[in-house]
Amino acid sequence: MQGGATGPGQAAGADLHVGRKLREARIQRGLSLAELAAGLGVSTPQARKYEAGRNAMPATRLPALAATLGVDLAFFFEGLHTEQRAGPYRPMLPTRPRMLLDLVRATDALPEAGLAALLAAARAFAGQGGTDQGGTAA
Repeated sequence: MQGGATGPGQAAGADLHVGRKLREARIQRGLSLAELAAGLGVSTPQARKYEAGRNAMPATRLPALAATLGVDLAFFFEGLHTEQRAGPYRPMLPTRPRMLLDLVRATDALPEAGLAALLAAARAFAGQGGTDQGGTAA
């Protein structure tokens, strides 16, 4: 290794991590892959490669990407070292992100009592039960 460079496994791990964070932020904001690609000025297949970690996201594109997605630049690196020590990647997104995004958007119109009732129902369906953060039974 020259000049303190990281080994091949470390670079690949960082590219995968940044790609996963990119995908996470894109889905949370309801953007399609094509919309993201247009915002970056790249083709849709290239944006897909960035998300998959097959191509490294150039550092010069990260500030524009962060601005497009409304996140801090540091967002792309949060948990990078923890993930490498902890083992396999566990996605922070649910397996049905579009459905969840639609659900979150629909809750904007709910009054507080309706939102609390929806939360209690979701916990009951998931078999979690327990109490909410306010200490009331769910």
